[in-house]
Amino acid sequence: MFEPVLKPEPAPPPSNRVIPSLAVLASPERMTALTTCCAEFSDLSGLSASDIILRHGGGLVLVEQGVDGYDQVILTLAVERPNTAVIVVSDQLPGHMVRALMKLDASDILPVSAGIEEVIDAAEQLRETQSVQGAGAASRCWAFRGAVGGAGVSTLAIESAFALARKVGPGKVCLVDLNVADGMITSFLEAVPKLDLYALADAPDRLDQRLLAAWCWQHADGVSLIAAPRNPDADLLAGEPAILRLLDVACSAFEYVLVDMPRHMMPWTKPILSAVDEAIIVSELTVPSLHAAADMCREADALRGDRGTSKLVLNRMFPKKRFRAEFAVDKAEQAIEREIHTTIASDWDAARTAVNLGKPVADVKPRSQLVLDVQKFVDRLLPEDAVASAEQPLARRRAK
Repeated sequence: MFEPVLKPEPAPPPSNRVIPSLAVLASPERMTALTTCCAEFSDLSGLSASDIILRHGGGLVLVEQGVDGYDQVILTLAVERPNTAVIVVSDQLPGHMVRALMKLDASDILPVSAGIEEVIDAAEQLRETQSVQGAGAASRCWAFRGAVGGAGVSTLAIESAFALARKVGPGKVCLVDLNVADGMITSFLEAVPKLDLYALADAPDRLDQRLLAAWCWQHADGVSLIAAPRNPDADLLAGEPAILRLLDVACSAFEYVLVDMPRHMMPWTKPILSAVDEAIIVSELTVPSLHAAADMCREADALRGDRGTSKLVLNRMFPKKRFRAEFAVDKAEQAIEREIHTTIASDWDAARTAVNLGKPVADVKPRSQLVLDVQKFVDRLLPEDAVASAEQPLARRRAK
């Protein structure tokens, strides 16, 4: 009887140095070797070029010549996300690929015989180049989706965007309304819907930051809004290439992109939920809403893999003295076997006044419990390094 031959585990790099984050499209042997030196390793096999750009554009990517799709990834990154650092493993790279690499802000070519230490050296040098050029900080994208209709998703997305802008400063936050058929954000803010969905659907590849700027409406409080005029036939225009391209360019232009998504499934729903930094499921504290939210969270978690679990938010919560047939949050968590990330208080009078005036609630009633809850929610979602960097400009503004 033959005993199975076990393959030895790849040895870690002798220096014990680690690459913080690396997305790889390479041969299986090289992929296995690189997993030992990466704190965060992403396998790009099977992903389209647009998915790779949406998920890893602006970061560090390694591709190996000869692997299916390597050339398309390089060409697309050179055109759409030139701030991405790219390492190419090749002994004889074609001239047009070299020209594409020259369009990137940071790139390197390693021979096929390169070992792990050489990859780490190249990665560290490219990280330093990105840091000097200020191009390495990828944007953060949060997606809001309602478990049931009327859960207040648009209001929560609006208030989160403005709370974020108050923290990080004007011009850094973009709110994208993907309820293209019947979105309400422009009505809530008395905004102008400037997104030309017909032009976007006709030629997604033509969208760049300059055209995106023409489709953005700017609020006086420093939040940019991208929304299309309401159109019952818009869902037919909003195909996956168009919407993913829109978000990709928005993420290249803004540090924070918040997306108000429709509850019904669209061709781009799953790709977005799988790629965003935070998938936020909004529900109310009712039995039907909670069951729907739990199901939606599980579906999103299956799509996201190692990108982190979705966040369940209970919106429109009443003060305890007004509880009638409602039940406690801990009981709700036990019923659906899932943690509730945040609760947002209801303030119907303030919310109604705000939409009638075309303002966020914070401009109408700054001390509303709704406003305070949203601010806590935003603070919890922001990484510590983002909170620290956000406090610096605020401190400078107070000092003036």
